[in-house]
Amino acid sequence: MNEMLKARLVHALRAVLLSAGLVMPLMGILDPSFLSPQVFLPLLLTILLFELACINRITLFSALGLSVGALLLWLFSMGGLAAVSDTVLAVSLRFSGINTALPLVASSAVPLITVLVTLICCFACLKSVSCVPASLLCTGGILLIYLTGSGHLIPWFLPALVSLLLLLFTERFREVSLLQLLPWAVLLVAAAFLLTGRGVPLNPLREKADELRQAVLDRLFFTEPRDVFSLSSEGYYPEGREQLGGKPEPSDHPVMQVSTPRTVYLRGVVLNQYTGRNWRNTTGGRRNLWQSPRLSAERAARFDQLLPPETVLNAQCTPVTVSVRMLSGSASTLFVPQRVRELIPGGDLVPYFSNASELFVTRNLQAGDTYTVSAPIFQAGDPGLGTLIEICSTFEDSGYDRAVQDYTELPDHLEEPVYRLAREAASAGISPYDQALAIQSWLNRGFRYTLDVEDQPADVDFVTNFLLNTKEGYCTYFASAMTVLCRMAGLPARYVEGYIAEPDENGEALVTGLSAHAWTEVYFKGFGWVTFDPTPKAGGSGNDTPDSGSGPESSDEPSSAPSPTPTPTPAPTPEPESDEPTPSPEGTENEPTPEPDDPAETPEPTPEPSQEPSPEPSASPEPDLLPRNSSDDPFPWPWLLLLAALFGLFTRILLTSPSVRSRRAGTEEARLEVWVQEIFELLYAENLVRHSDESPMGFCRRVDRTGIFSVAVGPVGECLSLIRYSRAQAQETDTRLVQDTALLLRSEISRPALLRYLVRRTFMPLSRRHYAKNEKNP
Repeated sequence: MNEMLKARLVHALRAVLLSAGLVMPLMGILDPSFLSPQVFLPLLLTILLFELACINRITLFSALGLSVGALLLWLFSMGGLAAVSDTVLAVSLRFSGINTALPLVASSAVPLITVLVTLICCFACLKSVSCVPASLLCTGGILLIYLTGSGHLIPWFLPALVSLLLLLFTERFREVSLLQLLPWAVLLVAAAFLLTGRGVPLNPLREKADELRQAVLDRLFFTEPRDVFSLSSEGYYPEGREQLGGKPEPSDHPVMQVSTPRTVYLRGVVLNQYTGRNWRNTTGGRRNLWQSPRLSAERAARFDQLLPPETVLNAQCTPVTVSVRMLSGSASTLFVPQRVRELIPGGDLVPYFSNASELFVTRNLQAGDTYTVSAPIFQAGDPGLGTLIEICSTFEDSGYDRAVQDYTELPDHLEEPVYRLAREAASAGISPYDQALAIQSWLNRGFRYTLDVEDQPADVDFVTNFLLNTKEGYCTYFASAMTVLCRMAGLPARYVEGYIAEPDENGEALVTGLSAHAWTEVYFKGFGWVTFDPTPKAGGSGNDTPDSGSGPESSDEPSSAPSPTPTPTPAPTPEPESDEPTPSPEGTENEPTPEPDDPAETPEPTPEPSQEPSPEPSASPEPDLLPRNSSDDPFPWPWLLLLAALFGLFTRILLTSPSVRSRRAGTEEARLEVWVQEIFELLYAENLVRHSDESPMGFCRRVDRTGIFSVAVGPVGECLSLIRYSRAQAQETDTRLVQDTALLLRSEISRPALLRYLVRRTFMPLSRRHYAKNEKNP
């Protein structure tokens, strides 16, 4: 009875330390208000009931039955199921950045989490279980503390570390009592905490830990606000981000160096909702890890990776490689073509994609960042493109309905004269592709390009004012007008902002602020999105520059433009909110971007990234759960725990070595038994197991008959049978024979068997291994 009581007290002490060290930091992470002494009440009560239940089999089965009955009663008759559901929902919201739900269910969440964690710790501290479960729990706890930047909770974790050390040491030194080991474990933990807390200079280790932490955050817990690209950073929203139009203030500062075999439109932001004053994104701000295999189907759909169908692929669909090197800082947006097939991020860039098919990384881009994409390039007017699109229109396309739903909506305030213009512009085409080309040509020929525009009236629809009144503007005017006109003609279309890269004869393009641009993408059934650029420009590339004026086919009074000028239509007052709104104008007074009319007239600045003003795009309001840096972390605790685990593993391997155990054995019989166990372990690893009705001699002779080993184990069986089944005593010569056989046997077993042997020796307690050492009847 005394031994049983002592065992239960020892287990209770370990469980209390481990539970307290895990529950309290978890409560602090979930909500600081949960850190209360009241948490210890359900913790201690759970451990007490667990110990009472483990007194004997009767109490165990009785407690198990009562627990199951009480649990079912609580779940289905006392509202327990709702409490569990609310707790799970609140915790998931907490780790999604929403902190307001947990305090509302604190009365049920705190006891539930405490009881669950405590029960897990009770099972992890059982004598029949190795130290591995407790090690995994401690590792998970310290990683959670470190990844959430909660270094101030480290002191609460120390009891769990003490419990882990007790489990490690008592398993190795079974003859030493827990009370003798407890002071040493506490002293070791306290010394480590005080030593690291005073700032021991381990900068390389700290840097590696920070890199590891950031890698985990970027790939698993990326919830920080991100900066979204906008032409406002290049001076194209002089009246504020909520109002298109106005006289821009462009700049020729270098942005990126691009290697590309042909002119490519590098998309930055894709917007779908037109409000009458600006464009917004309402398709959702969901973040999807680019490399995730689970999201491959979603990635393929967003970037038209399966379009056009394989049966109609031709040379025009061959992907080209585009390499980008940033020359100055920018938003978190990656500037890429539309149909990305392969993305190779450079350095520490971790790419994500949104529902709008935008690509971005977990931090703002910096000068020197590089990435490479592979993508087929389709631009309106390419030879043979119309025929290919016409062929693809006969195929089924599951993405077409979604494109129609997301990219055909228009505000109600647009009036009939604008729709009449859309019908007139599209009437020159028969197929959807021809209609889109006709709208592009109609805008390109019939409206004047200029940067010298009047301020946009705040109470007048932007596109209506451009089409019916001013009839002049720059890229945002033309792209907005084409997107609206295509939607009026029944074509799914979206508004895009980014840069144009026009390579020289060597395939290199210096992209500056003058290359910033806006254009339209139109979706065609069975084929996907195609780039259309309605902005007039000599050579047709569509860049906006202060010197460009109008294109060669432009005139002050376009012949094909309508003459009537109805009263401007007021823009609507309500503007729906976006899940991931585009950047606001605040803090974006960067050098703006004209779009060059003639590349020959565009100044060629020498890239000097260090002197470049860094764009200041606004942040998209997204939850901030896991900060990138934490001043509360004086030391990389995960690395400390990793070092402690490695030290414990090394100690375990050393102490389970038969040589060490043989030296610690007190008698010759005990030393002989150590090497006998070693031989049985090696044979077990080779799947040679002694039968229950087999004597040691018979077993060893059977092993010799297999011919697997060159060393004979038969003499060991004879020696062991003589000692086991007679009054003979073990002699030093017997021990030496068994030892030499064991060492030779270890050198001959296969590598997989050696690995199994080491794992079993390291992680399985000796008390649970079966060697038939006490059998008297074979």
